[in-house]
Amino acid sequence: MKKDNLYKYYTELPQWAKGVVVVGGVGIVGLLGLRIYKKLFPSQSERTAQQLLNTIATDIQRWKREGLTQSYPDLEYQTLANAAYEGMRYCAGDSYSDVETVMKKMQNNLDVAMLIDAFGIRQNYCFGIPAGTPIDLMSFVRKELGNDYFGLTDYRVKRINDNWQKKGITYKV
Repeated sequence: MKKDNLYKYYTELPQWAKGVVVVGGVGIVGLLGLRIYKKLFPSQSERTAQQLLNTIATDIQRWKREGLTQSYPDLEYQTLANAAYEGMRYCAGDSYSDVETVMKKMQNNLDVAMLIDAFGIRQNYCFGIPAGTPIDLMSFVRKELGNDYFGLTDYRVKRINDNWQKKGITYKV
């Protein structure tokens, strides 16, 4: 009975409204299909980021067994990851100095691994529109700070790597 009422309602709509319903329906089905496709077939960068996170989880356990201690409480890594993300998530108005400050706060390999783990995989935006595929912290930093002004001023990445090397951190941005 309800199906008949719905069909009757649709047939009584003006021609332009029927078009809106059809186009809207196709759009919703298309977006849903795209989301399912992306879940079933992740991009190469998403697979690489997920592999990095899996490796980081084993590294964290190994370094804890080896006696390294984290410099901050667990929740602080999430706060630092959020600060780094906010410093580089948009095309315009980014604060790369904030990202550099966060990265330089890391004191050992365990700290860097905990920060990468807390960051996870996040989306980049350009003027509020998702740009590219979600990526991990190190890829995000390389993409944003390493290509600052088309690679002419990637000095921030060099300063982060130099800072980490002095502290004995083996990670490289």
